[in-house]
Amino acid sequence: MAGIPLRSMFMSHEWHKSVRYKMQVTASGFHFSVPEHIVRIDDDGLRGWQLRYGEWTFYPDVRDGFSASEKALDAAVCEMLVRIDTLGK
Repeated sequence: MAGIPLRSMFMSHEWHKSVRYKMQVTASGFHFSVPEHIVRIDDDGLRGWQLRYGEWTFYPDVRDGFSASEKALDAAVCEMLVRIDTLGK
């Protein structure tokens, strides 16, 4: 699915309306609308998204910049989709 953000795929699932969203701002000032089960971690040397659904998993930003944060968030959302499909909402 090249070119389609995974968050867009998430919105196409029928249960997406039951997941609440919150605005998260990175330390660099980038704004993201994020599902309730994902939080932003910006600490000394640790930057990325943490999925808190079932087992907690960290998805680090590989480098600085918006696209790195976006890719890490997409990976967290993709895993969240798998877990919701497997564990239920």
